[in-house]
Amino acid sequence: MSDRFSLRDKTIVLTGAGGFFGRYFTKAFLDEGAKVILIDISMDGIEKYLEGYEGRYRLFLVDLYDRKMARDCYEQIISTSRVDVLINNAFDFGKKTGFNTHDGRLENATYEQLLASFESGSYWAIQATQALGFAMKEQGSGSVINISSMYAISVPPPHLYEGTDRFNPPGYSMAKAGLLQFTKYAASFLSPEVRVNAISPGAIPNLEKKTDNSISTDDPVLQKLSRKILLQRMGHPRDLVGGLIYLASDASSYVTGQNIVIDGGFTIT
Repeated sequence: MSDRFSLRDKTIVLTGAGGFFGRYFTKAFLDEGAKVILIDISMDGIEKYLEGYEGRYRLFLVDLYDRKMARDCYEQIISTSRVDVLINNAFDFGKKTGFNTHDGRLENATYEQLLASFESGSYWAIQATQALGFAMKEQGSGSVINISSMYAISVPPPHLYEGTDRFNPPGYSMAKAGLLQFTKYAASFLSPEVRVNAISPGAIPNLEKKTDNSISTDDPVLQKLSRKILLQRMGHPRDLVGGLIYLASDASSYVTGQNIVIDGGFTIT
């Protein structure tokens, strides 16, 4: 049975590799014997996750908002590697998409913010799938995994953010919900050679690296969130790894067009 879950010698393309999720995904795949092609606008902080894995990874520094730059990157990958798995993980968690800025609230959200949310939350995955998904279809096998969100299938309760300057902007939920529908659409058109599935993570705050969206353990938003989670704890990127390995491996060979929710029970309440 363990062979069914094996990623040994598979080549995995991971967007958003330099981010909070991406760093842990990278380490997990390398630990499982995979070769990893890492794509992000910055790889700051990922170095320690790559130590000891020389020759097993490649780095591409790409601004995915630059569609030509992204296309050129995918074409270079296709021309030099056989790709077995594509993981669409990248998203712009910043003021451009309306995160944690007054301008991004529902009553103020701009067309530009909503467009950036769609571009980073849906289109980046679409463009990568157009290139790499169809390359996998031509070779006869492959798996695409889209990283969505619990807020694609539920909504952030407004009371979570009362008294704070934090909130989850409307464009994020819209883009991630669109990504789930694209998952089903792509599963239909890339079948039977390529499987396309999604994972919807729950509350997994960045408590490690100081960024505009990092958060402290005593933040009131986290306290309120934890009371709504059935397992009574915040998640960690490591909690997603089992689902990723399952969908990337032959263990899920009869699974396509599905969304696996890994949220500690948040959305069922």
